[in-house]
Amino acid sequence: MTSESPGAGEFLPLKPRVYLTLLLLAQRPRHGYDLLRVLEERSGGRLRLNPGSFYRLIHRLRDQGLIERVETSADAASGGADRKTYGLTELGLETLRAEARRQEALLDLARDWAL
Repeated sequence: MTSESPGAGEFLPLKPRVYLTLLLLAQRPRHGYDLLRVLEERSGGRLRLNPGSFYRLIHRLRDQGLIERVETSADAASGGADRKTYGLTELGLETLRAEARRQEALLDLARDWAL
């Protein structure tokens, strides 16, 4: 990585919606609607995102180099019609791991302080 490239720490702390989006993409590439649906489902409805806001988030994560468009076999079969699939970049994975370490350190402090 050059000195001009962003490091994972530059993006910390991550907002919950960003952290959870990156976690889902660490599992496998997904298209936008699937991400939105699974985020809401797995959060038990606590995380509800407006589709417009969510797609702006996706574009920002792409611009930051944390995620990228990927082609899957389903995209190829459909000719890529209107369905954009996203995957985690190496920087996205590094950022996700750095955030997990940051959260773990905070949890360790809470445990040490008997909370």
